[in-house]
Amino acid sequence: MNAEHEPNAIWRTLREPNYWRYVTGNGLSLIGTWMQRIAIGWLTWELTHSPTWLGIIAMADFFPVVFMGPLGGALADRHSRVKVMVLSQLVAAACALSMFGLSLSGALHEWHLAIFTFISGMALGLNQASRLALAPSLVPRELLTTAIAINSMVFNSARFVGPMISTAVISLWAIHYSFLINAVSYSALIVALLSLNIKRRENRGKDGVSRSIIDDIREGVVFIKNHPPIRLVIVVMTMSALCLRPVVDLLPGLISDVFGKGADEFAILTASFGIGAILGGFWMARRGGMEDQPIVAMLGVIGSACAGVGLVATTSYAVALPFTIAAGFGMVVSGIGMQSTLQFVTPASMRGRVLSLYGVIHIGGAGIGAFILGLIAEVMGLRLPIVIAAVVGGIIWLTVWRKRSVIVESLKTKTAKP
Repeated sequence: MNAEHEPNAIWRTLREPNYWRYVTGNGLSLIGTWMQRIAIGWLTWELTHSPTWLGIIAMADFFPVVFMGPLGGALADRHSRVKVMVLSQLVAAACALSMFGLSLSGALHEWHLAIFTFISGMALGLNQASRLALAPSLVPRELLTTAIAINSMVFNSARFVGPMISTAVISLWAIHYSFLINAVSYSALIVALLSLNIKRRENRGKDGVSRSIIDDIREGVVFIKNHPPIRLVIVVMTMSALCLRPVVDLLPGLISDVFGKGADEFAILTASFGIGAILGGFWMARRGGMEDQPIVAMLGVIGSACAGVGLVATTSYAVALPFTIAAGFGMVVSGIGMQSTLQFVTPASMRGRVLSLYGVIHIGGAGIGAFILGLIAEVMGLRLPIVIAAVVGGIIWLTVWRKRSVIVESLKTKTAKP
């Protein structure tokens, strides 16, 4: 029975020994990660009271992922993905312990935060492709979409739980304990990774052909360029990241300038987006599926575009709330659908490099889009740039939608294995 026809797909996935160990360890680690992000942001402001430094810290977190992503993809296809992930977690844990020690001793400065955030970002960049490419090794092929959806729900749940715990830790004890808890949380994922019972892949290069990392990265770029289904998915992903997802980053401005509300309403609107994201993840986890993932992803993209337009078409805060939930739902559905499609159609030998591009676009695209729309909004206001971006996105979406059969047919013929 296919997962899309089985209402217990979630429980079947969670009963997979490798998967439940991984998702438990990853969930605990993500909670620690979000605790640390809150602590770093708060400490940066306390030390500097400078928006510029907040921007520097954000860039130190985001930029390494973009330029380390392709290298991480090549390493994921060349070496053991578990080993790459364990090494990355150890580096990030060492950074967290260093910030804990410096903060405890009173010697922590803003430049320490920037350096350790940058190093952690490099570790995340190396880790990202291996994390994404590991999924097919943890569950049967028919449960892969459900597994990806559960991962999304865990991530979005950690975005709520981590900051709440961090706030409690800061109030009850001291801010540096958030760093310590995060360092300890990495051990949960490391133990989970080392306990996985998955088939070992042979390292690349054992065929007698000497390849450099640069050659591997170049091979991945050429593969994507010459693979029409993957190329179409990448086009839609890039459009969504640049044109649609930035609305989330512009919510503070919308709250103030469009709805005339304050920080409390901003928190509620942000939570509404998170609720929509979790609902979207749960819906995708229950339905599973394989061959219809591109269609579901495309519908999620256009749905989030319409929700974004609806959000800025009203000046009523109450009316905006359901549109925010719908935007969160659509963005997560499209993200899960596109990642599932890439997992299904990409050969195992190329999976790390292809998914590294997914990670770079997913993490970096929205930041670049928000920066561009923010510059335009300085001149035109916030509402019109968001509508224009949605219209441009809709045109690109329609172009790919007309070619959707290319992607769907590839799912019927490809049998990518872990």
